[in-house]
Amino acid sequence: MGSSEVLYQPLLGDPPAETLLSGGARLRLRFRHVLLVAVALPLFGFLFCVGWSLLFHFESATSTHCKVANYLPSLSAAIGNFTVQRRVWKTVIALHALPRFLIGYLYYGYWRRTLAPLHSARLLMLTAQVFYVSENFGLLGLSFVTSAENFPVHKSGFILFLTSAGFYMLLTIWLSGLPRARVTTRRERVSSRRKRLLFGVYCTCLTLSMYFYARHNESCEAGIYTLFALSEYLVVLSNIAFHGTAYWDMYERVFDFGTCKWS
Repeated sequence: MGSSEVLYQPLLGDPPAETLLSGGARLRLRFRHVLLVAVALPLFGFLFCVGWSLLFHFESATSTHCKVANYLPSLSAAIGNFTVQRRVWKTVIALHALPRFLIGYLYYGYWRRTLAPLHSARLLMLTAQVFYVSENFGLLGLSFVTSAENFPVHKSGFILFLTSAGFYMLLTIWLSGLPRARVTTRRERVSSRRKRLLFGVYCTCLTLSMYFYARHNESCEAGIYTLFALSEYLVVLSNIAFHGTAYWDMYERVFDFGTCKWS
């Protein structure tokens, strides 16, 4: 087995995860703790930016081009139109980027160990990884280039994020249904069911958001942009929750940090 592969080890009998191991200066961390940090950061940023915009910039955050009644800011307005929110959002996204890429790498190792060694499975794993990486780059792009600064680039980042996220979710659900090299655990079955549910929520809300956005631009009805913003929020929250299902897949796993390699 190559040294570049990720080796998972059960917690039973292991020393505390936060201690340094003698002779190697390796820090052992529970996967679920790293995942919770990676999920909590964007969730906090989202709630803060929307809440702060509603509390202190309600009129400007909810204004529309046709001046109809609206009660919620779009995500782009909440994270990019105001200095405080923009700085908070960029900070949490920057902080969560490395853990997110690390989790993707670990998840790839998880699939390699749990799925039956089929060529089709390996191809799906690699394709899912491509979409996982492109989703994260799309998130970084839309976060660091705001709609006020450069709308075409921001829009492209949003499209890349939404499209890649959707395909990654679909492929992950597909992978979870493939033959396994071992019997699935109860937590893995719970994770699989929640993945399917959250993917359904994501697709439904994404479709609704596109419908409400098009309807708002066509007819400028009062409250329609509010429904668009609400649908957009649910898209983001379902995406965060979907990535959070890794908590159940690798609940009892730890990984070891060496000075420069996995072991």
